[in-house]
Order: sequence, then C-alpha cells, then structure tokens
Amino acid sequence: MSQNRTFRMKTVHWMAMAGLGRNVGYGSNKVFTGPLLESLKASQPLIGIILGLEGLLGLILNPLTGWISDRTSKPGFRRKIYVGVCLPGAAVAWLLFYFLHNPTLAMIVIVLFYLFQQGSASPYQAWMPEVVPASKWGLASGYLNLWWQVGNLIAFLAIPLLWMVNHIAAFVLTSAIMLIGGLLTVILVPEPVVQQIVPQTATGPTDTGSSSIGSHVSRPQYRILLQSNLVLYFIVHLLSWLSFEAVASFFTLFIIHVAGGSQLDSALAMSIFTATGIAAAFLAGKLYRRVSAKVMLSLALAFYGILSLAGLFVHNMAAVFVIVGIEGIFWSSNLTVSFPLASDLLHQIVGDEAVEDRLRGGLFGLNSLMESAGLLIAAPLTGLVIAWSGGNYAGMFAVSAASSLLAIVFVLMIRLKHN
Repeated sequence: MSQNRTFRMKTVHWMAMAGLGRNVGYGSNKVFTGPLLESLKASQPLIGIILGLEGLLGLILNPLTGWISDRTSKPGFRRKIYVGVCLPGAAVAWLLFYFLHNPTLAMIVIVLFYLFQQGSASPYQAWMPEVVPASKWGLASGYLNLWWQVGNLIAFLAIPLLWMVNHIAAFVLTSAIMLIGGLLTVILVPEPVVQQIVPQTATGPTDTGSSSIGSHVSRPQYRILLQSNLVLYFIVHLLSWLSFEAVASFFTLFIIHVAGGSQLDSALAMSIFTATGIAAAFLAGKLYRRVSAKVMLSLALAFYGILSLAGLFVHNMAAVFVIVGIEGIFWSSNLTVSFPLASDLLHQIVGDEAVEDRLRGGLFGLNSLMESAGLLIAAPLTGLVIAWSGGNYAGMFAVSAASSLLAIVFVLMIRLKHN
C-alpha cells in the first residue's frame, strides 16, 4: 500500500516547483497574449480563436498524455519525461512569442506554448500520489497548492509590475521560472518503479467497482474511472471550473465598465484573490484528514457561490477587493481538497496500489479535461447571459453562483467511506 511510502516534505516542495512554473506561464498568458496579438494587428475573432485553442488542446492532450503515461513502466519516462520536455519547451515558446514580430510566426509559437503547457498536466498531477503515502495526500496537496498559488501571484502581480519597467525582462523572467521550476522537479523528485500486477487464480468478485479488481486483470480497464463516485466527482470539478472561469473570463471588463476601475485594479484584485488563497491552501491541507472532504468541499462551494451572488450588487472597487479576497480562500480550499479526493475515491474503488498506479494518469487526464471543458463552456455561456441582461457584466456572477451551488448537490451524492 502507498502507506508504506516514505513521506519527505522536501520532496513535496520540489514537486511543487514545476506547478509553480507552469502557473506563472498560465497567468502570464492570461495577462499578455491578447494584447500582444492585438499589437501585431491580429483581428479580434482571430485572437479569440487562438486563445480558445488553449482549452481545445487541453481537451485532447490531457486524457491522451495521461493514458500514454499510464501505459509506460520505465521510471523517468512515465511521468517525469513530460515535465522535463514540456516546461522547457513552453519556456522557449513563450520567449519566442515576444521576439517574433511576424503575426503568423507569433501565433504558431503561442499555439506551441499551449501544446507544451497542456501536455504535462495529467502525468504531473498523477506523479504526487505515487511518491507520497496516502495518509499525507491532503497535507501534500496543501503545500502544492500553496506553491502553485505563489506562481499565480508572480504572474498576476510581479510580472506585470516588471513589464512596466522593462518588457524584455518580464518575458525573460517568466521563461526562466518555467524552465528552472520544471528542471528542479525533474532532477530532485524521484519516480518510483511501477509495481507489477500479478494475476491470481482465486475466485472472487469481478465487478469493476470491486476492491479486488487488481487481482483479476493484467491491465486495468479505464471503465473503472466511470464508476458513479468518480463521475459525480468529475461533474463537481467541471462545475467548479465553470464557476471560476465565468468570472475570470470577463473580470477585467467588469472592473472597467461596472466597478469603475482600471486594468491595474483588475491585476491587483486577482493578486489579492491569490494571496488569500495561499494561506487557505496550507490550512485546508492540514484539515483534510481531520474533517470530512465532503463537508469541506460543500462549504467551499457554498461560500464561493454566495459571494458570487453578492457580486451582483457590487459597483465600486472597495467592495470588489473585499469579495475577491474572501473568495480566494474558498477557491483555494476547493482545489486543495479536490486534488487528494480524486485519488482517495480511486483507492476506495480499487483498493490495489499497483492497479491505481496504472489508472492515475487517466484519472487526472479526465480531471484536467473537466477544467478545459469548464473554460470552453464558461466564456460563451457567460457572454450569452451578459447579452441577455442588456450588456451588464455583473451577469457573470449569476453564472458563477449557479454553477457553484449546483455542484454542492453532486458533492452530497458522493459516497465516501472514509477520509
């Protein structure tokens, strides 16, 4: 069992560096890609198509790379290789994006950047439960999300501030963090040897939800991931990201047209959102094994939804700062609880570490697929709601609140035997 794996806190911190680097790239893309493409005279529809490719590539690559990595057994070429190739590749593509002044070439390299960013997500997320004992998954998730939120803070605050001083330095620093973060994880975090599944001749249950399934198959079937508890979890994850992206997609426009702020105010608000999330990630990770995951996730979704409803009545920046600061706590708690909960649900269904290790890439591939789907659905759906409300950008909060509160229903339907 994974309980026998040795827990080393430094391994968790080194593991987090790749995610920190990836989030710096993710956030910088949100801040700079649209305006830079616009400066190269790309049309608005074309910019929209290019930006949308990030989500589309995620829909394809996240399940694909997870599936391939599950079927690779050689250490170093199973999970680690994706981080070792994709983060340096993303760093180079991001730097080229700034220096290429030809619109066509710039669009090609930003698509390559998206390809590298999405290509590593599923194997990277599947890596942590394989080097950390199950009893520490919640704690590890707290520290990982803490560092990942630091990456967001760097992208939304430090990099834009550096951009105001020196454009080249902002892009060089972003690329350097992605490169160094990826290499630190690759060099300093071990990848365990995959345990072999030894078929047994003893008779027993053969249902895919059986705890003894690993004893009866030589290669686990991905239909296990469609067991009801995991399907409910994936729905919750989709609705959570739809709720988040509904606001994120139109946040700057809301700040400018409704709250009377500026782009700098928008960046500051996102920084506050991220900063409060850093502390919440640590606390949620500590509480994961002490408080029911269903209770923690339900509360996080409930308060996030209620605060989104409050956004319908916001008309000034002071109120925006207060609301997003509190929302950051509950969004970070959601992410911190969701990460280990996925592995716990898989373990509850399978109960065999060797089998679980061959399904985690697919598990987190579907997990990341839900995030990409949330991104793809949120923007057009929220745009329609805003249009139906007469162009009032506050309509984004209605979509966000409805998604969060609906997700609670599916959380409560999950049957969790233990935490």
